[in-house]
Parts: sequence; structure tokens; C-alpha cells
Amino acid sequence: MSRDMRKNKWLRYSFMAEDDRLTPYLPKTKLFSRRSLRKMIDKYKQVILKPVIGHRGFGVILVSSSGNKRYKVHTEDKKKKIRGFRKTYRYLKKLINSRPYMVQQRIHLAKVGNRPFDIRVMVQRKKKSDSWRVTGKVAKVAGEGYIVTNNKRSKGTLLEVKTAIQKSSLKDLSESAILSEIDRVALLSAKILTLRYPNHRNYGLDVGVDQNGHIWIIEANRLPMTSHFRKLKDQTMYRRIMKYKKG
Repeated sequence: MSRDMRKNKWLRYSFMAEDDRLTPYLPKTKLFSRRSLRKMIDKYKQVILKPVIGHRGFGVILVSSSGNKRYKVHTEDKKKKIRGFRKTYRYLKKLINSRPYMVQQRIHLAKVGNRPFDIRVMVQRKKKSDSWRVTGKVAKVAGEGYIVTNNKRSKGTLLEVKTAIQKSSLKDLSESAILSEIDRVALLSAKILTLRYPNHRNYGLDVGVDQNGHIWIIEANRLPMTSHFRKLKDQTMYRRIMKYKKG
């Protein structure tokens, strides 16, 4: 399997969406086209455009409908208002050029202050083992004015997940229930992905929690970065992740 195929987010989403156990946790996603953009934005009012093959939040675009055929396009920390769907679509086509893109239902993530966050969850297994384990979780808080949570791209912040929940709009919900559900969904995702990638041992899931405490799998990474965990003061999770990577 080529490196590009291993990094293809659409293939992973399509495979995961075939399993009824995971569909409640997957944001609705389609390949980007004029038709899919119009249908998705009419239904959800806000959608995320992301490259089929991408990393570190590069190329992610938020498109919002303001009503009266007015749209807002948010890239990095910049916003542009456009009147008319045709002009909006043409503008987006110029932005993405010929790269294949997906259009995804925008999840209204829980926030720390006014900044959305998601959670990188590492799920791993050792060589010759069928037993998956959640080896690390860290909250990625977007930088001020950004839509992506990648801390380097958005100048964001890394927090322990418990700290992020306690500081966020989720603080009145059950912390233990949220953490337990994240682990359950992450382990289920790894087990299902094993049917498609039987020899793979490491996944980095980007998991979102919405304002109501519902868990969403934003994407599953087969070649996850471990730098988030290396930046934490407590290196316990990083050491455990590296131990599992070695087998």
C-alpha cells in the first residue's frame, strides 16, 4: 500500500462508516463537489472542508451560511464574506485548486474560554497481540481566532484532558462518563479498523466532544504524530506510547 493510500482520510472514513456501531460517532462526510457542498451546507449551515490527504490542519476551511445567500469562509485566522453560492463555490475551488477534498458536518466542539478543543487519543497494541489499549489522551485547544486545533498551526495550547473538561463548557457534565465513553469509542474504532488494516498497531484518533457531551470521531490517523505527548511536563504517556510503538 502506497504512503498516499495509507494517508487517505476518505478511504478510512468510508470503511468506518460501513459499521453501524460507529456511525453515531462519525460526522456526516462526503467528497467535495458543487452538489455535495450545497446539500451539506443547506442541511447543517456550517461545514468543514479538509484535504483527503493532509496533516497538521493544513488546508482546513470552515464555510458558514448566514442566510439570504450570504456565506462566510474562514481559513486559518482569516474570514471572508461572499454573496451568492456560485461565487462562494468558485472562491473555494481557487483555494483548494485540484486537490481532492471532503466536506464534513461541522461539529460544535466544547470550548475552553472561547476556543474549541478536541482530543488526540492514542490507541495501540503490541506485536503479536490482538489486545488494544488507550495509551494516551491529550486535549488540543485552538489558538485565538483559529478553527483548527493543531497547536503549532494555530498557536494553540495542550492540556491534560481532565483539565480541559474542568475548564470548559462541559464542566457540569460527568467527567468520568465522558472519559469512559472516549475510551470505549476509541477502542471500538481500532478494532473495526483492524478488519481493514490487519497488521496495523498504532492509531491517533482526533476525538471531539460537542456541547452536549456527545463523542465524535473527527478523523483516524494511521501515522500519528507523538510530539503532542512529548511536549507535556509529565512524560508518563509519552514513554508508554513509545514502548508500544517498539512492540
